[in-house]
Amino acid sequence: MRPVLALAVFTGLVLAPASYAEGAGADRPRVALSVSPARLAIAAPGSRRINVRNDGTEQVVVAVARRAITPQAAGTTLLKIVPGRLLLRSGRSGVLTLRARRPRGAEPGDHPVLVLLTTRSMRGGRVTLHVRLGVRVSVRVPGPIVRHVALGGLRVRPARSGRFMFVSIANRGNVTVELRGQVSTSLYRRGKQVARLRPLAPRALPPGDRALLTLHYRGRLRGPATALVRVRLGPGVRAVERRYRIRL
Repeated sequence: MRPVLALAVFTGLVLAPASYAEGAGADRPRVALSVSPARLAIAAPGSRRINVRNDGTEQVVVAVARRAITPQAAGTTLLKIVPGRLLLRSGRSGVLTLRARRPRGAEPGDHPVLVLLTTRSMRGGRVTLHVRLGVRVSVRVPGPIVRHVALGGLRVRPARSGRFMFVSIANRGNVTVELRGQVSTSLYRRGKQVARLRPLAPRALPPGDRALLTLHYRGRLRGPATALVRVRLGPGVRAVERRYRIRL
């Protein structure tokens, strides 16, 4: 089943005054959009479609825009979206076609783009609420693939529930790196493993992007220790490891 991203008026970019919000029905909000899929990848040249549905009670115009996720991303120049806007009645759906092209000189790898869908006010109508949602799109340009991540420093922060550790990670390759389920951490004292931790990490890391890995240690070990962080990059690719001398 493809993921569906839904956003109702209660999480709108700009909320309407209470008098307008009260005009919504008890069961359905006035403005609510859903989109499927919520993230997708396109190999250039190629195309994909996304479905947009108006789940609110008002007729809305949905404007479409593109935005680069990372400063050096060139995905906005690789991706064309038609049509540029949709007019959706209550309960109706529309289709957007995303076309990825491969211009001369485009660097190989993944180019992340955020497709923004924003409701616009209807002229002469009662819609004054603006709702925005985004679809993450990765445009892959064929060519040599580089998978490379770098682990930065580690910070320890004491808490009542134990110790929190934060590790920075950067994607220095040219393809998106999957992180969920691919990162492991162990604590050692005098060469003996004393704990294994499950890092909290984003689902994926686009090229050129950075993130924080969050580790929570609830054990009683205090004093000097060694933390080993390991990131698996896929079959046939050497995992990235880094050891940290820390004090819990």
